[in-house]
Formats: sequence, structure tokens, C-alpha cells
Amino acid sequence: MTHSTDTQFFDLHVTGVGYVNRIRLVTPKRGNPFWACDISALNGPADDVEYRRFDCRVSGQVAEKLVKKFAATVTDRKEKGLAEPKILIGFKLGDLYPDMFTRTRGDRAGETAVSLKARLLFVNWAKVDGEKVYEAPRREETDTARLPAQDDSNTHQGAAASPQPPMTGSVGAAEAVA
Repeated sequence: MTHSTDTQFFDLHVTGVGYVNRIRLVTPKRGNPFWACDISALNGPADDVEYRRFDCRVSGQVAEKLVKKFAATVTDRKEKGLAEPKILIGFKLGDLYPDMFTRTRGDRAGETAVSLKARLLFVNWAKVDGEKVYEAPRREETDTARLPAQDDSNTHQGAAASPQPPMTGSVGAAEAVA
């Protein structure tokens, strides 16, 4: 019996547009420091926008560089006595989960609440006070990333099946299409 060393994952990603707030460097008692921020994601019709708040650990390398730059911009503006900048990004989050906590301050102290936690994986673009400051390079689609349209055994009406490149990753072609 052979054992496979490939680990299979099912990714759940959240993509959207939102404002970056509360940028901070978190230094836990155990473990390595990491960058975190809140994202107030825009939701609903443009003329009646609602916000969904995500408390994010910054995980992507490029996202971390951008968040550090945003933190420096916020600090610089505060030192000059200026208003905090409005930082709007196109984002991709992963590993979303709810976190229950008890409020400790304010009129609602003692109430139980839920925080949506996630990892900030990718920033598509960024605007600071309406001015575009970053745009991710476009990813070129490669043949190896495409899924086959149909399996050779399911070839329709005697048409020749086009040759397909081998699948990469841990999920086989039949599993990926199903």
C-alpha cells in the first residue's frame, strides 16, 4: 500500500473592495510578530452601501509590503497633524472564520459579539485619498493552469480530443471537473 504525501485543500476566498483601517504590528508573547489590519468591505448597491468588517492578519508578501507603506503614510500624516488617509483596496481574503468575544468598553460592555477574522492574501490595487498608488501586475493564463473541457473517455460524437497538459497539484482531472 502506498501513501500519498500530497495534502488536499479546499480554498474559500473572499474578494472585494474595502477601506483599510487600524493597521498595526502585532507582537504576541509566543511566536513571531505579524502585521494586521481591519478591512471595511463595501457591500450592496452603490447608492446604499453597507460595510462588513474583517479583522485580517496580513499573509501575502506583496500585501505585507503595501500594508507597511500604508502604516508609514498614516504615521506621517498624524505627525503632520493631518487627517488620516482613506485607503481603498481591491483584496482577496482566505481562511475566514468567526471569533466570539465579550465587549469590555462602551455602552455595550458585557455583550457577546462576533468578529470575522481572515488572512489578507492579495491586494489587486490600492488608492490613497482617491489616487491610485498600486496595481498588481496581470497574471498571464498558462496552459498548465487550464482544466480540460472533457475527459478522453467522454469524447463526443467521434471528435478527436485535444491533447491536454498534465494536471498539477493534488487533485486529478476527473475530480477537478466534477
